[in-house]
Amino acid sequence: MFSLRLLVLFIHVTAVIVALGGSLFSTFALAPVLAEELDGAARIRVARRVIRRLGAIVLSALAVLVVTGILNVIFVAQLARYVAKTAGLSLYGGVDCYRSTNGDMRPVLERVGQMYRPDVAFLPVSKWICHYK
Repeated sequence: MFSLRLLVLFIHVTAVIVALGGSLFSTFALAPVLAEELDGAARIRVARRVIRRLGAIVLSALAVLVVTGILNVIFVAQLARYVAKTAGLSLYGGVDCYRSTNGDMRPVLERVGQMYRPDVAFLPVSKWICHYK
């Protein structure tokens, strides 16, 4: 099924291909050909024009890469959690990307307790283990 997360991931990978492809092309294909075929003044003139055009494309791709990277982190943070329930134990584990600006995880743990009602919550990044019962 098509989703926004899949679209953002596709755009992210496409931006990587464009940025890396343009950089590799100009470094390994264009520069040697210009060095062999053109004299100094013409080579500089052509290189400037290519860098101006290709640079705009590569920098735009890098900007898209940053934005989609942030969106991917947000999507992963929403999905990177698990709740395991057995007859006697309920365990919550997740990536704690929602750390408050003060570094206090109490509001997050309170929200986890209300939403999932686990016996134990484990947040590995901040090394927090919270026992609710």
